Amino acid sequence: MKKEATSKGNIPKANATALTHRTNAGIQVKKSLSPVSPGAGLRKDELINLKEAASAVHQIKLSAQRELELARKMRDDAQRYQQETATRARSDAQQLILRTRLATQRETEELIRQASEEIQKVLADIRMIRIMAQEELAAQRKFTDAARLRTMSMAIKDESEKPEVKKKRQMASIK
Repeated sequence: MKKEATSKGNIPKANATALTHRTNAGIQVKKSLSPVSPGAGLRKDELINLKEAASAVHQIKLSAQRELELARKMRDDAQRYQQETATRARSDAQQLILRTRLATQRETEELIRQASEEIQKVLADIRMIRIMAQEELAAQRKFTDAARLRTMSMAIKDESEKPEVKKKRQMASIK
């Protein structure tokens, strides 16, 4: 095989020439060029068109690779954002639960304190009522004792008056 270099680049000429193109997945694609006879050369326009096509394909490939990298980056960013959002949501939920528990605990303690105060007030009222009842009972006992003494005093007085009254009655009947 005889290889010749063209005036515009390093594309070899051969009887059966092929271009190999490698894709992102590693698959090789071969594009065959029309066979060239050993004495005939490619025309200059065909060579330029071929180079332009190769350059365009290369640019498309680079563009596709950039787009793929951008898409991967966007996917990674979206996954990171999703994880951050989920973590933030869990954190917010836990904080809300903690705040709710604390508020409930404070309210419970306040209700217990209020109930304790009310119980103490009721107990104080009961003590006062008991003391007043005891004082009333003591006063009733004193009145009862006084009434007994009066009754006894009147009974003694009646007994001491009876002999004198009898004498007076007797004297009055005598007169």
